[in-house]
Amino acid sequence: MKINSVKEFLRNRKVIFFLLGTFFFMMNISISYSVVPVYLISQQFSLAQVGISTTIYSLSAILLRIFLGPISDKKGRKFSLLISSFSFVLSWLFIWLAPNYELHLVARVVQALGLAMYMSTASSVVSDLVDRSVLGSCMGIYRGFISIGIIIGPVYALTLSGFSFSVMFMGIIATSLVSFILLNFISETKVGFGNTENSVKSRKANMLSDYIVLLKNPRLLRYYLVVMTATSGFGIVGTNVAIFLNSLDGVLRPSTFLFLIGTLGMVASLAGGSLIDKFGIKRIIIPSAILALIGFLSMAFVESAGNLALLLVIVAMGLGTNSVVIGAITGIDRETSDDLKATSYAIEECAYDGGFAVGNMIFGFMVIGFGYSYGFLIVSFILSLCYVAIFIGDFVRNRRVVD
Repeated sequence: MKINSVKEFLRNRKVIFFLLGTFFFMMNISISYSVVPVYLISQQFSLAQVGISTTIYSLSAILLRIFLGPISDKKGRKFSLLISSFSFVLSWLFIWLAPNYELHLVARVVQALGLAMYMSTASSVVSDLVDRSVLGSCMGIYRGFISIGIIIGPVYALTLSGFSFSVMFMGIIATSLVSFILLNFISETKVGFGNTENSVKSRKANMLSDYIVLLKNPRLLRYYLVVMTATSGFGIVGTNVAIFLNSLDGVLRPSTFLFLIGTLGMVASLAGGSLIDKFGIKRIIIPSAILALIGFLSMAFVESAGNLALLLVIVAMGLGTNSVVIGAITGIDRETSDDLKATSYAIEECAYDGGFAVGNMIFGFMVIGFGYSYGFLIVSFILSLCYVAIFIGDFVRNRRVVD
């Protein structure tokens, strides 16, 4: 019997362990991106080595996700969650005690293994547990815990580093162990491991066939592209805002900007899901995409309008982007058979990471040719065209996205 109310979701002991385990896991994810470079610089590694470390981590996660993301569809959710969380316990120990740079890179690949498996599996857990009538609300709560972990993680690690890096690593390893222990308390949510009537075809298919089946679904493909487009804009802002704002006088500090937009994103995750359950995906995802575009476009006017434009970026992009992602994730669940949930979410996570990579590559060329302000202006036009291309089928064919 699936959970059919938000109150029941929040009162379920299995859910509480899962949400708290996810929170501590996401602390580690944000630390792995933001604090590891700080540690490497302190150990006299070059900027090139710092860049290689982050690149190895990110690319390994994308490549491993292709093969490891679907594992929980075959082996179960708990198996993947525990492997993911324990990989961070080991990797933090290796990074702390690594006698050379080569072992550090091995540790980063171990971390990438956890990142590759966790997100698609965790989304599938929520899908397994709750009824579709409250899926948006419950998925929003889950994503809210992700946002809180991402916000708190770097603050926690950098505070501990003020004592020493040894204290920091002991603290990070402790949170990794807490995540692993909490996830041990949950029970398996994937019933039958694909042995239901609807999974006969997928049991006979190999992994490549599963991916092809999902990508040939035009409605699923639309949601994957929505995620990729939304995260392209958000990734550009997140990656470039520190350099851009530090070059200007009289504007918010990058740390303040990132904290505020992250907090608004958390609010959007919590509220957006319930609005989707109430009004339907189409009525939320399209206005949210427009809101996210307005926020991104506002970055083009920061040089002239200052904090007024930044405030619009924070509100519009923080609320819009996260609402778009929640809408897309809910739609992916509704369009995917139960036996391929983790595989489908693995594609969504690849689209998420791909959006960051592609968006920043395009924006880099725009900045070189036109500068930051015109770069934001040109890319906002490109993003607008992408959204129009994605949603235009609904108007031409008079089809709904999903309701």
